[in-house]
Amino acid sequence: MSTDKKVFQTLPVKEKSQYPHQDCKNRHECMRAIQMILDNEASYEQLEHFNQNIDKCLPCIENYNLEVTIRQILCDKIERKNVPTEVIDAIKVKINSPVA
Repeated sequence: MSTDKKVFQTLPVKEKSQYPHQDCKNRHECMRAIQMILDNEASYEQLEHFNQNIDKCLPCIENYNLEVTIRQILCDKIERKNVPTEVIDAIKVKINSPVA
């Protein structure tokens, strides 16, 4: 198991007046796209769209930076430990057993 910590980079924020969009009309879709990008699950097209538009929308860049900050804090605080195989097997059995 790798002990390397993931490093997320925040994006620089310009002066508020430099953003054409002070409000995001697609906030939910943008947040979903940001999460997919940070999870490395975004398609090439989604990533390209993000890269071309992120510097135009202040709420999106703020949400991106907030999500990055939260993820970085979690990565820094989580300690990965080896779990005995017996414990893993017991959890798998419980997950796969039918509900009574």
